[in-house]
Amino acid sequence: MVEPQFLGRTGTAMDDLLNDFLAETAEILAEAGGAIVAWEADPADRAQLDAIFRFVHTIKGSSGFLALPRVTALSHAAEDALDQVRRGNRPANAALVTGVLGILDRLGDLCTALGKEGVEPAGDDRDVIGALAVEDVADEPVVEVAGVPMRREDDLQAELQNWRSIRVPLPLLDSVMTGVTDIVLARNEFARMLRESGADLSVIASFDRLSDSIAGMRQSVSQMRMQRIDKLFAPLPRIVRDLAHDMRKKIAFQTSGGEVELDREMMENIRDPLIHIVRNAIDHGIESLEDRVAAGKDITATISVSARQSGNQIEIEVRDDGRGLSPDALVAKAIASRVVTATDARALTPKEKLELIFRPGFSTAAKVTAVSGRGVGMDIVKANVEKIGGIVELRNDEGRGLSILLRVPMTLTIISGLMVRAAGQYFAIPRGAVREIVLESGDTVRIDQLGGGELATVRGEQFPLLRLENILGRERDADDDSDDRALVIVRPGQGQSYALSVAAIHDHEELVIKPAAPMIMATGLYAGTTLPDNGRPVLLLDVQGLLAAAAIDASEAGRSHNRMAEADAAAAAARNAVQLLLFRDMNSRVRGVRLSVIERVEEVPASALFESAGRVQAQIGDDIFPVHAATLPGGEGTLKLLRLYDGHAVLCYPIAEVIDIVRLPDAVQPSAAPGLIAGVVLVGGDPVELIDPFWLMEQYAAGAPAPALRQPLCRLADDRDGWGGNFLAPILRSAGYRVVLGDDASDEVPDVLLCCTEEDEVLGAANGEVPVIRLRTSIAAAGPEDETVYRYDRQALLDALRRQVGGDRA
Repeated sequence: MVEPQFLGRTGTAMDDLLNDFLAETAEILAEAGGAIVAWEADPADRAQLDAIFRFVHTIKGSSGFLALPRVTALSHAAEDALDQVRRGNRPANAALVTGVLGILDRLGDLCTALGKEGVEPAGDDRDVIGALAVEDVADEPVVEVAGVPMRREDDLQAELQNWRSIRVPLPLLDSVMTGVTDIVLARNEFARMLRESGADLSVIASFDRLSDSIAGMRQSVSQMRMQRIDKLFAPLPRIVRDLAHDMRKKIAFQTSGGEVELDREMMENIRDPLIHIVRNAIDHGIESLEDRVAAGKDITATISVSARQSGNQIEIEVRDDGRGLSPDALVAKAIASRVVTATDARALTPKEKLELIFRPGFSTAAKVTAVSGRGVGMDIVKANVEKIGGIVELRNDEGRGLSILLRVPMTLTIISGLMVRAAGQYFAIPRGAVREIVLESGDTVRIDQLGGGELATVRGEQFPLLRLENILGRERDADDDSDDRALVIVRPGQGQSYALSVAAIHDHEELVIKPAAPMIMATGLYAGTTLPDNGRPVLLLDVQGLLAAAAIDASEAGRSHNRMAEADAAAAAARNAVQLLLFRDMNSRVRGVRLSVIERVEEVPASALFESAGRVQAQIGDDIFPVHAATLPGGEGTLKLLRLYDGHAVLCYPIAEVIDIVRLPDAVQPSAAPGLIAGVVLVGGDPVELIDPFWLMEQYAAGAPAPALRQPLCRLADDRDGWGGNFLAPILRSAGYRVVLGDDASDEVPDVLLCCTEEDEVLGAANGEVPVIRLRTSIAAAGPEDETVYRYDRQALLDALRRQVGGDRA
């Protein structure tokens, strides 16, 4: 965990404790502000309330140890107010939230003064403490907060359990990063010298080990600089709440993508631009309640802030559903403000009209307020983003909202790059965006002219083709060899890809990336500059910017209708084709069986197979299945079983190994008579015997119970000697019936009642609706009218059951 060092002196232990307190309090205040706003939107969230209470309690306890009476009094007042809510003695309303937020603001001011002076300043805090006593205010617009991840106490405890961390002053971390950067540059230069000098192999091997160590160190230091972007989002809910309250607007605020990580330096550079954009959205973008009703919109507006990673860039989008931008209104305002002349305005494209908001001194506000109207705004946002190698894009939907996209590099440090040559100069491409590299003259590549552009087909897959020289507006170098030209298949983002033609591929290198000059970055073609091992500056290409400059659609969806039609036809043919599972049986013969009849391939220990009632069977889990084998397979260890399934029954077929899955040939030479082998086919020129699954299942189906969706229920009555439960019940269950004994409590009405006595007692359970089968103990019947069944006549008993409950159970 890395935090700024608040005190310039570190001479005493107390100074160190105060530094730790200030760093911890800064974290807590950042977490608590957003957590309180989220809790205000859902006061029933007791876990959120408890987390806020613990935040304040932690500050109070630490300040008491350091003898900071003002901090202690403020945190104690907030703690008491929150505790009253926890006990149900006070409602959670806007007045309480406003009062607690005022306490947090004052605590932040005190911590700032402590960091500068080293001592707590004198002062009176009765005004903010007194504000907590106000328990009722008029109804105010409420900011709904959704998707803002607030860390709960259990999250913090998990972090403490999983990570052991120390606080490192940021200047020290920056110094380490600078040192690693210098080492990487020196490593690159040394690598070039080794290549040119033809060094001994042992020296190169040692250098490779050193290079690997440097790469690992560089990766670790880079990760130390990365922070979750939700830290950047943390103050936004509070900002939205306060500003919406001041302007009497109702806003639902949402964030997503907080798990995305960004370099700490990048995060600091875009913090102010992001806050300014959000404030602009509330002030300029979101209409008043009356205007939203008149426009037919929901009175609760929505502002969303999302982050996502695209290659080696981070995209942060701020979207609102307000009024959007009116290009004509922007032009009129610009002319009135003398930002442009009327003549120049008529020549502006729609995009250029929108970009008027980036002109210095331009503002759309009708009057100067505390929020806007001073002409210092989006031009500063654009300048600050471009200073770190980023760009700002506007996506306008007039009358329905505006989306502002900030696209910035993920880090300003070191990335892996691919060095390419075009027009006699070298350029770098982020290796993370490179999908594949092929020679333009290769056998797998075909280039076609399509309209005014080119299309590259690589192994049947088509890509729009961009030539780097054409995009840069440069001529090809006369010294370039056409045989060296290569296609770099680039994926600038999810669902996009294109082929970039370059004169040659040079090398892969670890590159230290720095922002280029603003004029260069303004072209949109470059993401920064770097100094490779030859010491000559090289520009890093922006793979998304190249695509935008070419103005082509690189979406992977909908490409090559003919190829897609062919692929669909091939897929349909593949779906309709019969798949054949090739395997080697226990006698080393290659055989095949239709894949569709195989439920799965089981690997079981040899001990799972056993012989019973003259047949080999296998125990798999809690089930027992028949196995097609004359004798038990010999040996120990494990063996594979093909589980053949016909929708009702399972049969296992032992094999030695699975070979492959192929398409079943159309030509099959059938067998002369039904049996295990249905016929023979040629697969790869070799004969393969086809197993007949119908014949197999037929052999093992006799005597096996057919499963049913519902098994009939048999109740055994008058089982006084236990014969029914011990002798009869197992037979019935194996035949597919459920059995309950007379003493078992069951609310389900039985399908048949089996009476284990010959007495003519009236069975109450039957009630004339449940059929009754009586069992006798003697072999001979009492007479022609005797309908009882001898209890040891299995077939007669099962036949009687079938007649009474239906079905074919034997």
